[in-house]
Amino acid sequence: MNQTITLGGGGTSAGVLAAATILAYGVWVGRRDLGVRAMWGVLLTVAATTMVPYVVPITALGVFLGAVPGRAPTAVIAALLGIGTTALAFVPLYVAVNWLEVIRRETRARTPLA
Repeated sequence: MNQTITLGGGGTSAGVLAAATILAYGVWVGRRDLGVRAMWGVLLTVAATTMVPYVVPITALGVFLGAVPGRAPTAVIAALLGIGTTALAFVPLYVAVNWLEVIRRETRARTPLA
């Protein structure tokens, strides 16, 4: 059984795990509504960041085919695309942490002072 978490290409595995975790946290603290909204927000972010690595190289290929002297070498552009897709893998985790803070703030606001 393969138990690796893929971070390249949008971080789908880590993003889905973050969505499930933030949903569970929302239910645990009694704010199921915020947990569901957070889950969908993270999943939509996963979908959006997963599409970027497929769209950007196709667009970059058009630039490469019409290359003009003086442009950056293909290897440099490919390296930048690789770094960019790895950075995109952490965007769903950032969204999940942001939602975690929203849920914590809302549950603190509802808790009566002792």
